[in-house]
Amino acid sequence: MDTIPHPSPETITAKKSSGHATSDAGRKAASSNASRLLLLQNLVPLAANLASSQLEAFANRLADELFRLSDQAVRPEDAKTSLDAHLLLKRNNTAFYRLVAGHITAVLSKEVSIFNTRKRAKKEDLYLDNTAQTYEQMEEKILLRHASQTLEVTSAEPLVMLNTLIGRILNRMPIDVSQNPFRPELFINSVYKAWQELDPNPDSHLVVLRLLQPQIFIQLTPILEEINQELMSKGIRPDGDDAMEGTHGLHSFLPAATPIAQNPLMQAKLKKVFSGDVELAPISLEDAPVSMMDLNEERAALDSTIEAQNQLDELDKETVDRQFFEDLVEMQKNFSKEELEEFPYKSNLRKLLKTASALRLSVIERNSIELLARIFDYILADQTLRDDIKRLIAQLQIPILRVALSDIDFFLRDSHPARTLMDILGSSGLVLDAERDPLLEKIGDVIERVQSEFDQQIDLFSNVVTDLENFLKEEEQRAQEAISQPVQTALTEEKMRISREFAEHDVAIRVETGEVAGFLESFLQEQWIRILTIAHSVKDEKPHALENALKTMDDLIWSLKPKNSADERKELIAKLPAMLTLLNAWLNAIRWDEPERVLFFSKLAERHAAMARAPLELSPRRQLEIAVNIAQRASNRRLDRFVHDKQAHLDDEASKHVDELDIGMWLDFTDELDQVSRYKLAWISPKRTSFIFTNRQGAGAFSISGEELVRRCRNGDVTTVVANSLVDRAMTFALRELAS
Repeated sequence: MDTIPHPSPETITAKKSSGHATSDAGRKAASSNASRLLLLQNLVPLAANLASSQLEAFANRLADELFRLSDQAVRPEDAKTSLDAHLLLKRNNTAFYRLVAGHITAVLSKEVSIFNTRKRAKKEDLYLDNTAQTYEQMEEKILLRHASQTLEVTSAEPLVMLNTLIGRILNRMPIDVSQNPFRPELFINSVYKAWQELDPNPDSHLVVLRLLQPQIFIQLTPILEEINQELMSKGIRPDGDDAMEGTHGLHSFLPAATPIAQNPLMQAKLKKVFSGDVELAPISLEDAPVSMMDLNEERAALDSTIEAQNQLDELDKETVDRQFFEDLVEMQKNFSKEELEEFPYKSNLRKLLKTASALRLSVIERNSIELLARIFDYILADQTLRDDIKRLIAQLQIPILRVALSDIDFFLRDSHPARTLMDILGSSGLVLDAERDPLLEKIGDVIERVQSEFDQQIDLFSNVVTDLENFLKEEEQRAQEAISQPVQTALTEEKMRISREFAEHDVAIRVETGEVAGFLESFLQEQWIRILTIAHSVKDEKPHALENALKTMDDLIWSLKPKNSADERKELIAKLPAMLTLLNAWLNAIRWDEPERVLFFSKLAERHAAMARAPLELSPRRQLEIAVNIAQRASNRRLDRFVHDKQAHLDDEASKHVDELDIGMWLDFTDELDQVSRYKLAWISPKRTSFIFTNRQGAGAFSISGEELVRRCRNGDVTTVVANSLVDRAMTFALRELAS
């Protein structure tokens, strides 16, 4: 999201002179913004105190390292400089503490105060150095940058979390490391400035700066973790329900594996890559056979490299860096789409590593290029992506490389705007409907905008991601409107389905007693369930209807039970007329006019007549036989129901899979001809008995019951489309051979 700009003094004066009062909405927004910044300001003392508590141990480590360096130095002047610095620090440790603490507090306070106006760092600020004039100045800035990047890698996990939390405080996407007011660069600069003030001897400045490594420096991880805990205790959550929801676009609704940012093994591999301890060797998806032409090209490239190296020895780092940056810009301008007509597609980023300007890049920078080349190799060979999507993604190689070289967060943070764009494109490639899909045209516009407008500001990626997500949200709204009628139909069907389940239960618990006559049991299960279903479906509007239907059923069952006393027979004769009237009224309501109705009432009359003629007194033997028969029937009914329920609630993998489905997921349906069609789960009924699927734009909607969906999953005819982060999958491939 874009940074909210602060109004200039001239703007404020103009508004006051025009007599326009600030609106309530404006005051609330200003108050909310001020409270958010106040929350950040309150973190400054916490961070400063945590850093100060480590200063004594840090100073001791630095002093010990300076003494060790003086003992091992080859040149006498180097040994003397290190020893003098060691003695100075030992004699003035209190002054050093005070200077460091003061600088940390001052710089953190300043960064928080200007935070809301800070943009992401430009490419030349992070990658090129146009201000260094002398070799010493250039080396100083390179050392500062390297020390900062090393600390960013070692503290990557809490730093990424802090970026996310601060982004949520200000209702933005996760901020960039260069915007973080507690980034490692500020602590490094504070310590370095403190040393410069403590020791006026410039010879010691670079010596100390080289020693500001993670094993010696202030431990930033516990500081950042404590800040994160403080923010979370204030109710700020990395997965909170705020404006950040949905920032991953289409793929946020699809099942995914654990992100790389939460995978310790992958994080360890990335730390090794960006520590500079190893250099990635160029690889590809498959090893191609080496031809004589390939060998000749390699020899020519080697000769060119040697010649270029000789020329570069005469150039300074600044000139080399500027030349490489210009090569990138030129390559982006002259990107040939004709290369994308060749198949299979492959990354062309490795060409950069053979350019003259790339020979003096650091190991970390060369690793970034090779890692990104591997990522694009994987993406452009991915069989799950359509060729038209691959062709579009391939055009992002140079802009993404420029981002990755200036912001290591691209590899470390899965919510990085440029990485988010790649993941949305990957997810979109799985669900495009046709050649002329509007989404494909939108993606083409986004790619063209990145190619033509991207210069240094990573904010452009945030803007195009927001633009693309807004397009998807509008499309989703239209799709929801398109299925409104099928949803209403499905809701009605589910209501009737649930009402029938209640009706079946009402009949079952009465039949289970074993006291219901055989012909009456059939009548209740075939006809009266229909009546009870209607009664249950209207019970909210007409509750007396359900009570009446249940009472009529109970009276009918009672009427066919043995009557062993004169009073019971008199009661039966008295109730029969009203009961038969209600019975016929309900049967008329369901329009049961078949001949079976006449037969049923004939049997019912015969049973009532037989009961009136039966002797009042039954022998004990006969009473026992009747009781045993009733108990046996009851036992059989309960067993039948138990088996039925057991089968109906079979808890297998298919049913678990359907239970885990959520709106927005995509599933593949295989028909009888083994043709696969992809549909989105657009709606689930409240009781999960009905599911509606559509294409992405809401067309071709169809409904399927939960039972049928479970059955088809069990048969393998329905499978979920898993769309893990495209960049995560590609990076896992790219680092597969690297030990953690």
